[in-house]
Amino acid sequence: MKKTLLIAILLLLLLGSSQPALAGALPIRVYFAGPAGSVLTALSLTPDIQLVSDPAQAEVLVYNGELADASGTAARVRAGAGLLWILGENLPAANARLLLGADTGITTTAGEVSLVPAANSSDPITESIIWTSAPQVKHRGVLPASSNLQPLVLGFEDQSSLLVKTSLERGTIYLFTPYLSAETNSQFQQWAYFNYWIYRMVAQLAGRTPQSFGQYAGAPVPHANDRSVILIGMAVLLAGIVLLFIRVRRYSLAHPEELNALVVDPQEYQVRQESTAWDEIGFHRPLGGFLLAFMIGIIAFIPLIIYQNMILPVFILPSAQALGIWGRVTQFFTFLWQLFDMGTAAAFAKFFAEYRVHDPKKAVQFGQLYIWWQLISGAIQVSIVTVVASVILPESPFALYAWSVIIHSFIQIPGFLGVMRLALISYQRADYGQMVTLATEVILPILIQPVFVTAMVIWGRSNPIFGQSMGGLLGLGIAAYMVQVAAFGLGLWLFRRLGYSTRVFFLAHFDWSVIRQAFRFGFFEMLGSVAWAIGQAMEIVVTQTRLVNYAEIWGNWGLAQNFVFSFSVISSLYDNLMPSISEAISNGRRKLSQYYSAMAYKWGGMMSAYIGAVLLAVADRFILGASGPEFSRAALYSIPLIIWGAIQYPSWVGDTVQLSSNKPYLKMALVFGEQTIRIVLAFLLIERFQVTGLIIAYFIGLLAKDLIGYFVNQRLCYPQVFYFWQSLAAPLLAGGVHYLVLRGFTGLIWQGDPVTSVVIFFLGILPSYPIFAFLYGWFGGWDEDTLGELRQAVELSSFMRPLAWVFWRASAWGAHFSPLHGRFPIRVRAEALLEARSLMDERVPLA
Repeated sequence: MKKTLLIAILLLLLLGSSQPALAGALPIRVYFAGPAGSVLTALSLTPDIQLVSDPAQAEVLVYNGELADASGTAARVRAGAGLLWILGENLPAANARLLLGADTGITTTAGEVSLVPAANSSDPITESIIWTSAPQVKHRGVLPASSNLQPLVLGFEDQSSLLVKTSLERGTIYLFTPYLSAETNSQFQQWAYFNYWIYRMVAQLAGRTPQSFGQYAGAPVPHANDRSVILIGMAVLLAGIVLLFIRVRRYSLAHPEELNALVVDPQEYQVRQESTAWDEIGFHRPLGGFLLAFMIGIIAFIPLIIYQNMILPVFILPSAQALGIWGRVTQFFTFLWQLFDMGTAAAFAKFFAEYRVHDPKKAVQFGQLYIWWQLISGAIQVSIVTVVASVILPESPFALYAWSVIIHSFIQIPGFLGVMRLALISYQRADYGQMVTLATEVILPILIQPVFVTAMVIWGRSNPIFGQSMGGLLGLGIAAYMVQVAAFGLGLWLFRRLGYSTRVFFLAHFDWSVIRQAFRFGFFEMLGSVAWAIGQAMEIVVTQTRLVNYAEIWGNWGLAQNFVFSFSVISSLYDNLMPSISEAISNGRRKLSQYYSAMAYKWGGMMSAYIGAVLLAVADRFILGASGPEFSRAALYSIPLIIWGAIQYPSWVGDTVQLSSNKPYLKMALVFGEQTIRIVLAFLLIERFQVTGLIIAYFIGLLAKDLIGYFVNQRLCYPQVFYFWQSLAAPLLAGGVHYLVLRGFTGLIWQGDPVTSVVIFFLGILPSYPIFAFLYGWFGGWDEDTLGELRQAVELSSFMRPLAWVFWRASAWGAHFSPLHGRFPIRVRAEALLEARSLMDERVPLA
């Protein structure tokens, strides 16, 4: 064992110590003229480029905007020197004619264009750089038509020549038309390929064989020494975790009595759980947690959107390309994490609730299995990802992602940081579970991201290999990890506050029956989640190859999707509800299960209509006024994405019913179908319609899953009861009126500036929710029994009780004045309550 480890370390050291050969035996002599800035910095980063002060001594001339001696430059090029000429404003026409042979002058434009390689270009510069990843350029020169100029890179929108190649007797000229002064096209100058592009062009002009992007010393990718440290660290980590598991497993098997200690403090447990309504089975428990989440959400969502759409992209990290790359990295990792999770998280929540009734000792073993599976598989995941990212990615079209992928992968060490949130939800303390969820997704990012992203932006400025955009991108990865650590600490404190034992979850008593049951369920649940994640990954591949200017567009797309994120507060209800339905259906309570899903449709329709109406009224104006011109396209994307977000809730209900009924293979099949439809349509439509094609694919895929899922659940899980008026008609009527009121009123306030943009967003989210509650009640959305249940849930909404009470009071007033009140009751409720009481009588006490 020791010899094997020693050999592995030696091999890693040998791998890490190998250095790429220099492109040439002698340095390339380069003369530079122009302002100090990114071009000069790029030249200085390469060891085999030597800057000279005399043009006559240079093999390559690099001019950034300045061309004081056009005739002398032309003579040097004719004699065989290469020229990289980056245009600047106020260029004399004579200089252009002297070097390019053009008959007319070069004009100026400020229109935005995206960069794409010319279709017929065979120059290595178009093949060695992913030009579709480049940010848009604005201020630039416009070249006259000339047969002497060979286009290499074009503007996608107008097919204008941005990078051209020509020759002047023995010498070669590369001409780049966008201006690269300190004030112009700054996003392009922060592009991660920028330094390599300058180096590559200089090397080609000098007749040298350039290094690949992964070998280039100035590329922001892992190099030899980095790989050594990473790979050795992964080997040590894996060995340490295996030894830890062996030790804990031996202790657990020797002390089976530890499973009796589910409650550490019986008195605290009696006060905070057993003697409260949280211990009573019924829909009021998941609803109470949801009301807490919803009320925190409508307060915290305002600063979150201001932060995500104004503070982060304007003041902290003003780089759409960095935000776009980060969005793609997290989107891809969704696939990987779901694959290795093997459904153990969902199995924990489902089977804990199922066995909690009759066998609490077995219930907790599903939590133990989750922790150790995440710890061991997490180390394996990180090892695989870091090897791929440090060795393979730098030589691939995804080289820009390498460091961000490595940093983000470490979020899987130790891998079980979400365990306390799952434990709280499994115990059906939805209030505390939602506190952890909202802290993770809303509050902690606002507090933690600015610290680490700002620090890494500053670091990037002083490390030009990375630059401030790439530095900020790495800061996003570090901040994501720290958010998870802080959320774990919060969940740990809340769990202990209830009197429960945390120690018992970190032992390893689980046996093969628990493992088989968890993985039999989890495998199909994982396949369903992986089908969705594969769809996300395939979306990256399709858009990477068929969507022009994908990094910057994805930054705008991500900004618009920040608003869709608000609908996820509804999914928190279904996270709370899954253990409740599992508890009911696994113990034969079908009417109680029917009632749970009927209320899931009702609340999903109601809340989707409210959130959709608010966002459609204010989101586009908020983006235009608060996020700046770089994100103007996000305002257009937000409208269809908000509508798409509002029709997600039937899909979420369907997933919850399938998992709770122990039929995860149904979720797998339906998710796979949805993603197949979406990706196939995206592949067919994006090249022609660009982002519009992606939006069409989103809608058709989701609507198909919504409709098919309902009928599949009806036939294969248990009979579904959908109350049309309460779940669809009343929400649409209330949402339509709410939208008209908000759109008209906020239109009187909005002036297109950040201040009024924030004001209208605040008015739409917080003060208006009682208006919607009143409208929903007035349009007949309530009956007396469900209103009473809402009042009971209000008492479980913790410190959000005052705002939850306002929602109930406004709903009750609307119902009181409604001519439709009571005409559309949820009739299955009475039988459901009888089944809930009988299930409580069977439950084993924990203390």
